[in-house]
Amino acid sequence: MSKYLSNWWNEIDKFNFLIIITIVTIGIILSISINTEFSFFNKHILYASLAIVIMILISSLNEKIIRRLSLLGLIFFIIMLISILFLDYEIKGSKRWLKFFGLSIQPSEFIKPFFLILSAWFLSKGIQGKKIYLNILFLFFFLVAGLIILQPDFGMTFLFAASFFCQLFIAGLSISLVIIFFAILIILSITCYFIFDHVQKRINAFFDPTTADTYQIDLSLQAFKSGGLLGKGPAHGIIKDKIPDANTDFIFAVAGEELGFIFCSLIILLIIILIARFLLQLLKFKEPYIIIAIVGLISSYGLQSLINIFSALGVIPTKGMTLPFISYGGSSMISSAILFGFLLSLTKQKK
Repeated sequence: MSKYLSNWWNEIDKFNFLIIITIVTIGIILSISINTEFSFFNKHILYASLAIVIMILISSLNEKIIRRLSLLGLIFFIIMLISILFLDYEIKGSKRWLKFFGLSIQPSEFIKPFFLILSAWFLSKGIQGKKIYLNILFLFFFLVAGLIILQPDFGMTFLFAASFFCQLFIAGLSISLVIIFFAILIILSITCYFIFDHVQKRINAFFDPTTADTYQIDLSLQAFKSGGLLGKGPAHGIIKDKIPDANTDFIFAVAGEELGFIFCSLIILLIIILIARFLLQLLKFKEPYIIIAIVGLISSYGLQSLINIFSALGVIPTKGMTLPFISYGGSSMISSAILFGFLLSLTKQKK
């Protein structure tokens, strides 16, 4: 076992791994301050520990096993997405979760890393002239995107589509295909605005706060103002107790009130360094599959982090999306572990 861990440690990017552990630790610290009875903290510790173990295990796998795992994972979670539509379990009017033994699982969180690995493989085959792979890929993309929209979850659909768009861009597909895909994304966004009431309310509230309830975002901005430069200290925040979903969607507001502007800037800096380091590693690879996979995975992480932070700051309409490795939630934590397990595996130093 020690030899196995030693080989794994020698191969992975140690600096990136330590940044990930630091971000996970920040999430644990914030979870302590949210609930004085330690109910969130105990679960958060459990999820974080399990996530680290999963990330280490996946990062030790080779490329072929990762693709096979992704294929099985994609098929399994597509079945779960379909089954959600026929169940009555809802939270806030959306069918996004499945209930197992008292735990809520969000399949759309898990499907992202699996799809992005397979899409990178199929795009690399398309680059080699095998067009059938591109046809199959787009078929699966529209299937998954459609299933997520039906939940409905526009925020996750946007993240899923945008990450895939980044892969199409880096793969160098014809500009006409990219334009068509982008046009479809815009039409999809407009359609969702007119079909789904909650999407319309959030967008209307963003552009005209007088027409809708902005209680959540108002409290979030108050939390940042209250925290100031250095914050009130862990577990000393007051406004966080009033913010709905403070432990998930608005965890950054909790950090703003209790740890202050400087610490929030540190969180953003860690995220940027992590993204930049993975992207800079693309320079040492020649295989299209690895390059496209890394771009898709790190784009998914970066965009999700950006959406969560911007929502808490009121820069964009609220999306109901977690901050990876920092927000509370088993689905978010484990899916992030899978994503970074893939990234650490793809960027290993090959002997």
